[in-house]
Amino acid sequence: MRRAISIAFCVLILCSLLLIGIANAGNAAYSILEWGAAAPCTVDGKWTTPDEWTDAPHTVMSGNASGKFAYDIQDFTNLGLEWCIEILTDNTNNPGDYWQISFDDGNNGGAAPSSGDYMIEIDGHNTLRAFQGTGTGWAPITPAAGEITWANTIGTSMWSSTPHWIIEVVDASKTTGNIQIPNTPPTGMRVAAFDAATNTICAWAPGSTANNPDSWGLISGFSQDPIPEGFSLGAVLLVASAAALVGFLYLRKPKNTSLSAIKL
Repeated sequence: MRRAISIAFCVLILCSLLLIGIANAGNAAYSILEWGAAAPCTVDGKWTTPDEWTDAPHTVMSGNASGKFAYDIQDFTNLGLEWCIEILTDNTNNPGDYWQISFDDGNNGGAAPSSGDYMIEIDGHNTLRAFQGTGTGWAPITPAAGEITWANTIGTSMWSSTPHWIIEVVDASKTTGNIQIPNTPPTGMRVAAFDAATNTICAWAPGSTANNPDSWGLISGFSQDPIPEGFSLGAVLLVASAAALVGFLYLRKPKNTSLSAIKL
């Protein structure tokens, strides 16, 4: 019995460390999960149905402007990625407007983008460009045919009934094409939107810049199935370990002990 308790205690300590987290190069103070989507989104730059994006975690973008974004993984077969980004305070159309999504595969960080870093940028609501890090900055690259699909419109959503810009972006696969982020989390990521009319930007992680991966947020884990809001991977494993401990100790009881149902 003493040995069983020691083993279970070690498992609990290990899972508790997951709650503390692992040191990462990016800004670990801002982290989200890769979430499995119930169904792929319709890439039309709006909420095609009232619940199209409700199965994805929604994250506030901070800065001088107000925005939100949702982030999904299409499924765990082709590993396609989906974003819905909304800048809630902007409904003007200016050539200087832009959206940006940046990746640091493996979350290696750095003061400048490296060869494992990529950025998708939509300029003026009509032109998509892509970039790869060089070690000192960004160099243009061309996405493969069909690799990136996107659309943006001015509309409303569950986040605001005032018309505002909404964009949907889909990367068909994490592991094929010219923009590849094959590593499983942790992966660094930055999402930003700029309103040229007011010269304001909103970004996640707050205060981040495209040229400094150390300032980006973190994709800290992934979930294929929805889990209760607020639960991290470490928390789920901790609860599972506690359940395992209770079950193990229960099974170690003398055989003449009567059985009863246990609910956790």
